[in-house]
Amino acid sequence: MTIGVIVAVALIVAIVVAGVLEYDKRRKRAAFGAEYEALVEQEGGRRAADRELTRRRRAYSKLELRPLGDEERARHAADWRRVRESFVDDPYTALNDAEGLVIRLARSRGYPGGDEETLLGLLSVPHTDAVPGYREAAQVRQAADRDPQSVSTEQMRKAFQQYDALFEDMLAKAGSEEQPQQAQDSAADEELSLEGRR
Repeated sequence: MTIGVIVAVALIVAIVVAGVLEYDKRRKRAAFGAEYEALVEQEGGRRAADRELTRRRRAYSKLELRPLGDEERARHAADWRRVRESFVDDPYTALNDAEGLVIRLARSRGYPGGDEETLLGLLSVPHTDAVPGYREAAQVRQAADRDPQSVSTEQMRKAFQQYDALFEDMLAKAGSEEQPQQAQDSAADEELSLEGRR
C-alpha cells in the first residue's frame, strides 16, 4: 500500500510539473506572438524556435543599453518628425530614411552593429509587437528598391506606419533602462524549462 501511495503521489507531482512547464512555455511563446510563428517557420519547428528565443533572451540580457537623455531623445524625435513630414512629397525616400532612423536609434541605445537580422532578434525581446511590422515594412522598402513602380503609395504609407510603431516604442523606452535583467531572468527560466523537457 505504501508503494502504491508513493507511486500515485509521484505521478501526480510529475503531471503537475509537466503542466506548469507547458503553461510557462506557452506563455513565453504567446509573448512573442507573430514573431514566434515566423520563427517556427524559419527554424523548422517549435523546438528550434524555442531554442532561438532562449538564445535571443540570453543575448539581450548581456547588452549594456544606455538610457538617452532628454536632449538626445528630443533630437531623435525631431529627426523622426522631419521624415514623417517628408512622406507626402517623397514617400520612397521617407521610407528609406525611416528605416535608417530606427537603426540609428538602436545604435544610440547600445545595440550592436552588424547584420540587421541580429539587431531585429535583439529588438524582438523588448519590442515584440513592433518587430514583425518592421520586417513587413522592410520587405515593402526592398520591393520599392527593386522596382519603385511595383509598390503603391498606400503600401508605402502602411510600411511607414510600421516603422513608426517600432520607432515610437523604442523612443518611449529610451528614457529608462529596458530592464535586460528581466530578460536574463526569463532566459534562466526558459533554460530550466528546457532542462525539464529533456
